Amino acid sequence: MNRRKYWKGRMRLGLLKAAGVVVFGTAIAAVAVAENPPQVATSLDSAHVFLNFSAGKSKAESPTTALNYMAAIDPGQNKVNFTAWLLNAGFISDPSQWKSTGQQTYTSVPGDYGYGKINAFAHIIILNAADLGFIRNQYIRCIPDCKTKNAKIYTYLENYPPTQFAKLNPDGTPDTTTQFTNTPEAISIALERRSGRIADVAFEWAPAANGSSPGTNFGQIYAYVVQPQLTNIQCPSPGSPTGTAVLDSNNNPVVDEQYVWPSNGGANQALWDCKFNDRVSPTHLTLDANGNVDLPKIGYLNPRPDFAVHSFDDFAPELDQLGTKQMPGVCLICHGGNIPANLATTQSWGATGQISEFHPLPADADNSIFGVDRSALGPISDAPGAYGQNMTQPAQETELKKYAQAVALTAGATLPKSAIFNPDGTIGGGQWGVGSSPSHELQVLFGWYNNGNDSDYSMPGTTQNGHFTPIGWRGSAQDTTLYQHVIKLSCRSCHLNREPSLDFRTAAQFKGEKGNVQDYVFQPECDALNHRINPHNIVMPLAKITWERFWNGIDFNADTGVGSKITLPINGIPTTAKTDLTSQVNLLKAYFGYTPTSYCAAHH
Repeated sequence: MNRRKYWKGRMRLGLLKAAGVVVFGTAIAAVAVAENPPQVATSLDSAHVFLNFSAGKSKAESPTTALNYMAAIDPGQNKVNFTAWLLNAGFISDPSQWKSTGQQTYTSVPGDYGYGKINAFAHIIILNAADLGFIRNQYIRCIPDCKTKNAKIYTYLENYPPTQFAKLNPDGTPDTTTQFTNTPEAISIALERRSGRIADVAFEWAPAANGSSPGTNFGQIYAYVVQPQLTNIQCPSPGSPTGTAVLDSNNNPVVDEQYVWPSNGGANQALWDCKFNDRVSPTHLTLDANGNVDLPKIGYLNPRPDFAVHSFDDFAPELDQLGTKQMPGVCLICHGGNIPANLATTQSWGATGQISEFHPLPADADNSIFGVDRSALGPISDAPGAYGQNMTQPAQETELKKYAQAVALTAGATLPKSAIFNPDGTIGGGQWGVGSSPSHELQVLFGWYNNGNDSDYSMPGTTQNGHFTPIGWRGSAQDTTLYQHVIKLSCRSCHLNREPSLDFRTAAQFKGEKGNVQDYVFQPECDALNHRINPHNIVMPLAKITWERFWNGIDFNADTGVGSKITLPINGIPTTAKTDLTSQVNLLKAYFGYTPTSYCAAHH
C-alpha cells in the first residue's frame, strides 16, 4: 500500500486560542483590538465554563451515559459508521456513492443517485459566526418528502475549521501563503476541497428505533468524528500528534467516520493520548499585577478531559477547545431539551432516547458568513475536479428558505392543507399551522418570510428578513433595539429552542429574567475585577465565541458590513465595551437601568 507523510494539523480549532482570530477575521485584522472580555476561567479549570448546564447538571454525563443514549437511539449499532447513517436517511442509495473527501454534487430530484451525489431537499454552506465558528456544509431531506404529513426528517452538517488553504504543497501540506480565515473565500474553499473536516453532526426527526411508537417523531442526534487513518503516530508536543496517512487504491487518505473514537487496530490510542489525555499546562503563562494567570493574553487553557478519551468509547465532541464534552448534553445547550434530573443515578436517557424540545435549528443569515461567487471564474482551490459555484447569500436564499421550512416541521408547525412544491422547490399551498401561541422559533421562522405581515404564515417572502422583530419586542424603541442588537446576536440562537419559559419570545418575559441576567452576564465582570473567579459559575452567553463577541465590542452589522458582515460599532471606529454605549453589554446594562460601571460598583 502506498503511504505518504500526512500533515495532521489540529483537529481542534486553533481559532479559539485568541479572541482576535475568530471574531475579527482578516477584513479588520489591522484595526485596534477592543476590550478583552472578563476572565471567567482559571489555569486549572476552564472546561466547565462554557457549553455546560447550570447547577452542575452536565457533570451527570459520562462515557456510560453517552453509550446508553446511543444504545437507545441505535440499539443495533447499525449506524456506527457515517456512511450507514447516510444510507438509512436516503442521502445516498449505496455505500459506494459516498465520497469522504473532494467535491460532491447536490441534487434535489427524487431518485437521482450516483457517485459523489447527495440527494436532499435543501443544501446550504455557511460559517456559523454566532457561537461555534465552524464552516458548515449542511443538507436536509424528508422521507417520503417534505410536503407529506408526519414525514421523517434527516439533516447533517459537515464541520470545517474557519481557516482554509486554497492550495496544497506537493507533499500535501497546506500552502500557508494561500490562507483564508473567517472569510467568504474560506467557505467556498471548504466546499470545493472538503478536506480537513473535523466532525459531522447528524439529526433524525423520526420514530423510536425500538418500534414502540411508530407514528411519533422526535429528535435524535449522532456525532461522527472524522479522522484520517494514521500509522507511525508521534507526539512531538502535547496536543500535536503527527503520523503517516494510510492511502487507498486511488492514493487518497483512508478516513474513519464513526460515532465512536476509532481505533485503527489500537494505533489511534496513541493519537488520543497525545491530543487529549497527556496534555500538560503551558509553561509560558502570563501573570497580571496580582500574580493571577492573565488568560485573555494567552487564551483559555485546555486541561485534560473529565474522562480520558479511549478508542471505542462514544465520540465526545470538543467544540470550543476547552475540553471534550459528552453526548448528547453538549448539543442540548442550543438544540433544546434538558439533562434528566435522575441521569446521575439511573445513567439512562430512557428506553427510546426521546428528549422533549430537542430538534434541529435553522440557519440564521445575520449570524452567518457566506461564500463567494466563482460561477464564472472557476475554482479558488487546486482540489482535483473543483469547480466554481456561487455560494453568496443571494445565491443560497432559496435553499435557506427550504431548510427553514423543514426545520419548522420539527418545531411544531403543520403543513398547509394543500401543500405543494413551488417551481423553486419550496413548500407552498397556503397557510401553515402554528397554534394559537406560536413559539419564539416559529415566530422567527415565519417572520423571516412573511413580507411584514404578522398574520401571514404562508411564507410568501423569498429572502430571509434579518430585521424581523417578534411582536412581543415591539413595545418600545428600547425593546426593539435590544432585540436586534443583543438578543438576536447573542441570545436567540440557543434560547430560541428552550422551553417556553426561557425562549425569550417577549420583552416582558426577558425582563422577568433580570436576576439571572445580573448573575450570569454582569456578575462575572465584577468577580473578575475583584479577583474572585470561579470557573464553576454559569455564565451567559454560554458559548465562548459569543461571550467574547458580546464583551469586546465587536458586532455584526448586516447593513453596512462588507464581505464577512463583521465590523466594529460606530462605523468601524475602534471602541471598547466600557466606553461604547452602543455595545451589546452596555445596551443590556442600560435596559436594566445600569450605567457601564454602576452594577459592579453596587455589587462587589
